[in-house]
Parts: sequence; C-alpha cells; structure tokens
Amino acid sequence: MDIILNNYFQKFITEQNLDKKNLEKNFEKFINYICLSSKNILNFDLFSSCVGNGDDAGIDGFALSINNRYINNISELTTLINTGMDFSIEFFFIQSKTSEAFTTKEIGTFGDGVADMFRPVDVTKKKMNELITEKYNMVQKILQNYEFIKTIKINLYYITPGTYVEDDNHISTKNRIMETLLLLDIFKKDDICIQILDKAFIRKQYELTKVQNSATFELNNKIEIPYIAGVKESYFAVMPIKEYLKIIIDDSDRIRRGIFELNVRDFAGSEDNRVNQDIIQTLNSDHKETFGLLNNGITIVGKSLDKGQGQYTIKNFYIVNGCQTTNILYENRDLINAEMWISVKIVITQNDKIIKDIVKATNNQTEVQEIQLLSMDEYQEELESFYNTYDTFTQLYYERRDGQYRDRQDVESSKIISPELQMKCFASVFLASPHIASRFVGKLQEEVSKKIFVNDHKPIMYYTSSFLNYRIENTFKNELIEQTYYKFKYHIEMIISHLVWVKEKTPPANSRKMEDYCLKLLNAVNDDSSFFSLLEAAKTCVKDVIKNLNNTEANKTLGIVNELLLYSEIEWNEKDINQATVFISQIDEYLTPFYNMGFFDGDLRYNFETNLSFLETFIANKPTIKKLISPDFFSEIRDGLDEKNRQSRKDKSFLIYNKFNKDLKTLVSNKLELAQNFKQRHSTDNNF
Repeated sequence: MDIILNNYFQKFITEQNLDKKNLEKNFEKFINYICLSSKNILNFDLFSSCVGNGDDAGIDGFALSINNRYINNISELTTLINTGMDFSIEFFFIQSKTSEAFTTKEIGTFGDGVADMFRPVDVTKKKMNELITEKYNMVQKILQNYEFIKTIKINLYYITPGTYVEDDNHISTKNRIMETLLLLDIFKKDDICIQILDKAFIRKQYELTKVQNSATFELNNKIEIPYIAGVKESYFAVMPIKEYLKIIIDDSDRIRRGIFELNVRDFAGSEDNRVNQDIIQTLNSDHKETFGLLNNGITIVGKSLDKGQGQYTIKNFYIVNGCQTTNILYENRDLINAEMWISVKIVITQNDKIIKDIVKATNNQTEVQEIQLLSMDEYQEELESFYNTYDTFTQLYYERRDGQYRDRQDVESSKIISPELQMKCFASVFLASPHIASRFVGKLQEEVSKKIFVNDHKPIMYYTSSFLNYRIENTFKNELIEQTYYKFKYHIEMIISHLVWVKEKTPPANSRKMEDYCLKLLNAVNDDSSFFSLLEAAKTCVKDVIKNLNNTEANKTLGIVNELLLYSEIEWNEKDINQATVFISQIDEYLTPFYNMGFFDGDLRYNFETNLSFLETFIANKPTIKKLISPDFFSEIRDGLDEKNRQSRKDKSFLIYNKFNKDLKTLVSNKLELAQNFKQRHSTDNNF
C-alpha cells in the first residue's frame, strides 16, 4: 500500500473510530465505504454492508439500493415491497484484498459467489455465513417480487491496493462471470458491471467522499435578478436540457448525491403519477420542443458560483423545487434533443433563512405533508444548534442537510447524526418502538411523526438517544459484539435505557426533570464498565427471549418488544411465566405428602421415594423453576435418608416443604406479581 493510500486508510480508521489493530477487517470497511458512500444512495449504513467473516462466498461487501435508497435488512425490504410501488433495483457486490495481487482464481471465486446469491434455495451453492444468508434472503425476496421491478442492475467490484494491468486471463475470467450471470436470465448485459480496480480507483473514490457537490455548465440565456439583501447573486435562465443534465448527473452517470435533500417531496415514480406521466408523454411526442413552455421549471440554491473560461461552477447546491421533473428527465435522457430547454432559477446565498423561505415558498403550490418539511423545521435548527454546543460527553453533529459536514475535516463521519437515524434512535429509547425503527423509514414516520421533533421536547433527549446509538455502533464496528445481534441494535438500545431507568418514572418531555433523567442514562453509557455491563445484560435478554437470532421476523413485532422489556425487569419471558403459573397452581398437590410426613412424625403411610420422584419429575419439566434450586437438591435429600426411620423422614420432609412452600413459592409468586404489574403498566403507557 503506497504512502498516500495508507494515509487515506488511517484517516478513515480515525473518522470511523475503529480499532487500529484489525487491519484486514478495517480495510474491508474502507473499501466498502469508498465504493458505496459516493453513490447516490440515501441512508447508506456502512456496518450492515460488511459481510466478510469466513464462509462469505467470496463476498466482503453487499449493498441493495431501491429507488436510490439503501435497504438495511429484510424487514425494511418487506415493508417497502408491501407498498406496491415499482422499483429500480441496483445490487453492489465487493471483494477487497490487502494483497496487491490480482489473482484470477480469487476473482473467479468472487464471481461464482455472487451468482450463487441469485440461485434458488434448492440449488447447491457455496457455504454462506449468517450475514451472507440474510443478504441472500433479501435477494430472493426481490426475485419473488420480480413483477414490480422496473430496472435491475448489478455491480461487481474486485479491489486491491496494487496496480492493475489487464491480461488475457483477467479478460477470460470477467467474460466467464458475465456469461454465468446472463445465464441466470435476470440481468441484461448492459446492466451488468464487472470491474477489477486498483489503488488509483481507491484514492479517487476516497477523495470524492470529501468533495462538496459541484457542477460545471454553460449559462448563456440568463437575466440577473436585482439586488436582494442576503443574496450574493441570482438569475432567471433558459437552459438547454442537455446543459441542465450536466448539473444533475455525476461522472458515473448517476444523479448527484444529496441534491434533493432540501426538496420536500421525494420522487413519486412514473407509473402511478399523472403529472409525471404527462411529462413522459411530452418527451415522447412530436412536439417535445415545447417542453419548457409546459413545465414550471427548476429552482436551485447554492452556496457559491464561480465563472471561468465561459463556464459556471456551482458548489454545495440543492434542487429545492423540480425533483419530479429532474428525475423524469434523467430516466428519459435518451429522448432529449438539442432544441429542448427548461427554465431555471439559480439563487446563490449563504443565508439559511433565505434558503428555508425559498423551499417553503416553492413548495406551497400543492399540499405537502408536514413530515416532508422536516429539514426546514425550526426544531431541526434548534437540534443542530444544541448538538454543536453540547460537548459534556462525546461531541456529535446533527446533519439537517445531507453533506453539510462533508467539507469539515474535523468532523468524524461516525459522529454525524442524520434526521432519519435520529428518528430511529429516539423511537427506540423514548417511545419503546425498536420494532418500527428496524423497518423502512416511511413506516416509522407514519407511526411516530406526532411524537417526535416536538417543539417543547428537551433537545438533550435526542442527543441522549444518539449517544447511546453511537456507543453501540462502535462496539459493532470494532467487533466487540457478535454481528448476529446487529438486526436487534435498536432493541438493544431500548433494553439498555430501560435497565437504567427501570425504577424511574418518565418525567414530562418539557420538564427540567427530563434533563436529569437523560443525564442518568448518559453517565451510565459514558462509563465503559457500566456500559459493557449493560450491553451484556441486553445481549442476554435478546438471546433468551428471541432464541433464534436468525429469525428475520423477530425484530418486527410489538410482542417481542414487550417480552424484552419484561425480561429486562424480571429475567423471565412468557414461557417462563407460563411455567411459573403452572407451578403455583399445582405445587401444593405435590407437597401434601411431605407436609404430613414433616409435621406428623414422618407419617409412614406415604412412600417417600415415590413422592420424591413425582416432585422431581414435576420440577424437571419446568426448567424455569429448576434453575431456582440447587442442581444437587434431590440427590442431597436422598443422601442419608432412612425411609424406615420416622425422624429421618420427618427431617427430610420438613426440609422439602420449607424449600418449596416458603422459599420457592414466595420467590415465584413475587416474580409473577411483578410480571402482572408490568403488563398493567405497559397496557396504559402513553409516551409523550
């Protein structure tokens, strides 16, 4: 690895707060990051893309993008598929090596592993670990809903820090992989991209992650708007659509990342949207040159605009109005000719209030849901200010707008909190809704939109949930906790907060007491000893309640949430409660002989061993109760017993009766009472 590349790699390790000792694992994360973070994929999550861990089918990185949104797990995928939308699918598969060699055998193994991901369940495939298996299930879920797929693409990246020189063996291997993928009858040849990449690619991609979005274009037919306070410059322009496409499309022929972050409407698709269908119809018509007359135009706001050699370069810009038009033009760019134009308003300002006013004004022409105005909400600005000034614990950064910290070299990417991540953390910690946080964000917005980002909420609540998430993310990144638990990350956050607050009454969200309430959790999580103890308890809770951690449905239900909370309080799940209930209802029947023998001189009418065996079997069938007594209890009773001796029978019977009737019965009854109180309390919970 050359010195520049190594410097980039070390910077990445610092930015992500990774343990420097694990070279190969960190390099896999580094390559996944540089390959995927520069793509136009919303809400990309680095850790869940890392799947290399032995038996990984030759795959180190996997990402699924649907309509330019990163899909984290099968729960999110299922929720999205159930919307009935049409989907543009893109798969990314990555294999990285710290060695500088480009071995055709390993490249071929990688290609075969990727092909296996698309083969049916009953076909023999390479061995797959739990992480790869979950991704395999996601791929199969996509294929089961193939009728909803509008476009489907696949990218394979084989990357080392060496210098790649292509030879006939490499070409032959790539061709064989291409043929294998085409035989699956899923992809068209033009939609398959197989690349063998080297250090030049790694360096360029890492550098791209640090660059603000920028675009260079010609701006000939324009009118300068008169001076406005707070606006550096602004124009009305009539721009050829081919020139406008230079603004929105990056070097890899994708829509530039983050340019719609301030546009309050997501792209609505083209199949079921009348307005977008009308735009497409115009593009396909004989009078397509009238497009500019029929369209309302585009509004762009940017932080700077430079002119040089007859061209303009705009930096740190957003399209605040025109998301639908822009996406339709991109999807149908082959239909654009030189005669087609569009009206564009360009505003250059550093004033966030002006930007916010432009966004609201340009999106008030039709009804817009409040949740869509999230990034412009005043409370969002308050949160951003709070995060920027609150450094009592680890400094975190609230990113209202995608990429706003991209040019800040002092801000580690692992410490940046997006609005979407904030919603998930808050819902898990303060609303006890990790089952919703684990799913697609649209479902989360639908469920909790009226309980989150409320003006009178104390901002420290949001920081508290984010700080807990930051600590847990770091344990996963540095492999201090098994990756199998990652799909239950938000459940673990809920459990830890519940363990800390179990004896506390939740104060009003706008009260001074809420600050003290949050500080109790912050202090517990900030202290390493306390945090790892809580984490271990949360892991045990998840393991004992869910049992099968590979169950893809387990993180979706409210029932599991309630069982986890219950277990965190009394260390029993529903099965344990059922066993305890049976124990309480039937134990007296088994104790009657021992009561009589213990209180009536060893009563010789009873067969001691027979009744002891009945009791032993009764307890053996209830593991929950069995754990509460010594494993040697029954053998110790038998030791030294003289069945024909009344005193011996009396002493042993008295010991049994007291153990079960006083000690055990009292303990179990108390736990059942706690369980009942828990259920009554949570049936009336009304968070904020």
